[in-house]
Amino acid sequence: MKISALLAGIIVVLTINTAYAITEIQNAQQAEKMQLQSMGVIGASVAVDTLDEAVAAIRDKAEKQNASYFRVIGVQSYDTSPYWRVSAEIYK
Repeated sequence: MKISALLAGIIVVLTINTAYAITEIQNAQQAEKMQLQSMGVIGASVAVDTLDEAVAAIRDKAEKQNASYFRVIGVQSYDTSPYWRVSAEIYK
């Protein structure tokens, strides 16, 4: 009995976490087609090693602003430092 209750609790937690996961979209046309409402543009300078890590950092920032979707609109790597500058438009 305790194991089935524990498993049910785990399933609920996993369902809640995936239900609110933020999704990356690829272009403005996709946002228009989905009729998403823009919440504005965010940006960050992050010390990471790869482009994927830079995108993950902006995803986290967008999620903290309660966005449901984000679209990367600019990425710049600085050759002489470990910093990346990344910006994204966020949507509801």
